[in-house]
Amino acid sequence: MIKYFPLILAFALASTHAFSQSTSKGFRSYDEYLNKAPSLNIPYSPIQRTEGNVFMTGGIQNYYFKKVKPKELKNRIDTELWGVESDGMIYINSYPYSKIKRYNKIEGFGFYTYFIGEPARTLDEQRELGIIGPNDPLIQVCCQTGYVMFNDGLVKQLNPELCKEMISDNQDLLEEFEKANLEMEDVYEMFDFLKRYNSSKE
Repeated sequence: MIKYFPLILAFALASTHAFSQSTSKGFRSYDEYLNKAPSLNIPYSPIQRTEGNVFMTGGIQNYYFKKVKPKELKNRIDTELWGVESDGMIYINSYPYSKIKRYNKIEGFGFYTYFIGEPARTLDEQRELGIIGPNDPLIQVCCQTGYVMFNDGLVKQLNPELCKEMISDNQDLLEEFEKANLEMEDVYEMFDFLKRYNSSKE
């Protein structure tokens, strides 16, 4: 029995590692997310960027998957998935809407879903997100921005004009919003209005 003990111990340690390793559930589309039907098991969890990286990019706390193998899985995670669920959190893949290979943690759910992310740096994506108009040229962008996702999966950059339009059927919130006189950088204040609007829809 003694001669088998190292082998048994090694097996036990390997099993413990395998069962303690964090995993994620991958959603290939927005519909899979809505139906709570992830179709991909991922033996990795998203990792938050270091504090130094967050500081250097204007406070963007996005996430990524480290040392993913095989390469096909890495490509799928980076560019194809809509998002992932890990440890009870939902992370949306920024690549489909911004062409940036990162994930952003969703801050709030409901009639409107919202999160912090990087602004898109490519022309088509800037136009689709509402960062620029349909005929405007590409602009230089920096730092974090707020995003809102509508209940059909469409993602737009959040700004005071859009936020006001989104809550316009709630007269009390609308009056309070107009008095607040928010600016583009007041992202979390706008998130608060969306949170309260979501609550009114429950």
